Formats: sequence, structure tokens, C-alpha cells
Amino acid sequence: MAKKKKVVVSKKNKGTSTTVKKASPSLQNVKSTSRAAVALPFGKENYKWMLIGIFLIALGMILMIGGFNEDPNVWDESKIYGLRRTLLAPVVILTGLAIEIYAIFK
Repeated sequence: MAKKKKVVVSKKNKGTSTTVKKASPSLQNVKSTSRAAVALPFGKENYKWMLIGIFLIALGMILMIGGFNEDPNVWDESKIYGLRRTLLAPVVILTGLAIEIYAIFK
């Protein structure tokens, strides 16, 4: 590992001088920490709950799609404003978001 140097510039009467000093030993070993010592922010169970939440959010979005009419001249409100799109899908999405919040705070 290359040694780091600290450059200190000080002004003197109408001139400048540069002094080079070696960095302290504590700064030289900053990058030498092992990867095993670094703890991950979430555990295996957190990721499991996050995947469940993502699945529920995606399921809610899938439940919300569709609703087109075969004949553009005929308006069928039951396809557009049905129970699945107005109640079930938003509840599933909000449940998925609540599970995501639970997974983060757990």
C-alpha cells in the first residue's frame, strides 16, 4: 500500500513554501479492514419480509390493470369501477407498503 503524504502550504514574506509530512499511521490502515467485519444493515428475515411486500405491491398493480371495453361505443361501468379495481387492489397495495415499512423497522 502506498504511503499517503500530507501537504501543508504556509505563506511567508512574499513567498510560499511547501512542507511534506507523512500521514499518521491510523490513516494508512483505513482501507485494510476486512469485509467480514462490516455488518449488513438488514438480516435474512428483513429481506424475506421485503420480498413479500414487493410481491403484494406487484399483485395489487396486476389486479388494477385491464378494464377495457370490447366495443368502444358501449360503456360498461362494471368493468371500470368494479370491486377488484376500486377496493381490492388498493388494499393489497397498502398492505404491501405496510409490510415494507415493517421489514425496514424490524
